[in-house]
Amino acid sequence: MTITENSRWQIGFISLGCAKNQVDTEIMIGKLKQAGYKITSHIESANIIIINTCGFIEDAREEAINTIIQTGERKETGQLKYLIAAGCLAQRYGRELLDEMPELDGVVGISSFILIDRIISSVVQGERICQVEKPPQIFIEKGPRVLTTPPGSAYLKITEGCNNRCAYCAIPQIRGQLRSRPQEELLKEAEELVKKGTKELVLIGQDTALYAKDLAKGDNLSSLIEKLSTIDGLKWIRLMYLHPAHIDRQLIEAIVQAPKVLPYLDIPVQHAADPVLKAMNRQHVSSDLTRLVNRLKEAIPDLVLRTTVMLGFPGETEEDFAELFGFVAETEFDWLGAFAFTPEEGTLAYDLPNQIPDEVKQERLDAIMKLQKSITRQKNKQRLQQNYDVLISSRLSPNLYMGRAYFQAPQVDGVTIVRSEHRLHKGEFVKVNLKAIRDYDVIGESIE
Repeated sequence: MTITENSRWQIGFISLGCAKNQVDTEIMIGKLKQAGYKITSHIESANIIIINTCGFIEDAREEAINTIIQTGERKETGQLKYLIAAGCLAQRYGRELLDEMPELDGVVGISSFILIDRIISSVVQGERICQVEKPPQIFIEKGPRVLTTPPGSAYLKITEGCNNRCAYCAIPQIRGQLRSRPQEELLKEAEELVKKGTKELVLIGQDTALYAKDLAKGDNLSSLIEKLSTIDGLKWIRLMYLHPAHIDRQLIEAIVQAPKVLPYLDIPVQHAADPVLKAMNRQHVSSDLTRLVNRLKEAIPDLVLRTTVMLGFPGETEEDFAELFGFVAETEFDWLGAFAFTPEEGTLAYDLPNQIPDEVKQERLDAIMKLQKSITRQKNKQRLQQNYDVLISSRLSPNLYMGRAYFQAPQVDGVTIVRSEHRLHKGEFVKVNLKAIRDYDVIGESIE
């Protein structure tokens, strides 16, 4: 179809799951805009909708399937003509998903989403399409992006796929082996983003600490953040998804030396009891975690730590849970996400014996989150009456704004609510004195 023909279609996106999926959505939007399609943020006015799905765990699959069903009901009004599923659920189930869900007109895997313009062209000509292939061998998730993040902040996906083979995780079979994006490409995209107003780059991947281990050149995460720090106009570099077994002294030194890398690290530990860590195939033991945390806190002033833990892995005893609970209490992570184990097809843990009852998983998860809420609250209390640079993301009312300080990552942590008598601008920094806390959020007043 020609660009003129394409322009009669309004395409809406629903992006589920993680930030890595969000980047893929941004690439699809960029591809479709280049092809002449109109993109709408109002789902009710779209006549083509693409759902970029997550399929990592059971809850994510249920959310994706329910979203497909609910969105498919829009066809009854006649406004929605075509519905397409992309992302992890599409990659994982492919033809089965298309056969089982009559609402769908197309299923697009992770190797094919960069062809989304051609796929839509086939769909609107009456073809019910399943475009799912094996995960690619090189980094292909790139192209002209249309950012969907708040002004001033953007994700930079530096790796895709994973080589870690954690026993519970289906990501390697869905997303494939580790593949890093060449450093030159990342630096070029980062510079382009900064020219368009990006002040914060959030580095993401399945395991960012392994960046460039698959490339022939001698690059690594240390050299990447060193070079990113030289970009004029960039203020914050935030590191997410660092596997604890792959954080070495060189990386710690680079974090300390790189002036724009925030003292904020997201390090998913998953557990702290050695029997569980071994069963999970996590490549480290509890004492490694303690040493790493101590080393990081000694090296990096004002360090903020975020982690993720899993409750109810098969064979997790009360003693194992108590060890995890004690580790979280002692370490005092600033932020923590927790989820309960679900058996995933194709993983080593799928049919392990000694499965934990759902009610026990939930009890342990609730206990960890109750503990973490008190820790986060105490951490935020210690920040009161101090001044922080806050990146403004939205305006809530004439004198009320929302933003984030360095200790808050986008989407997963709390936010900073800012009161100001002066007009503040989205995507810009303002100095804020923190006055109060509300659940996981902090409230402050601008002082400029």
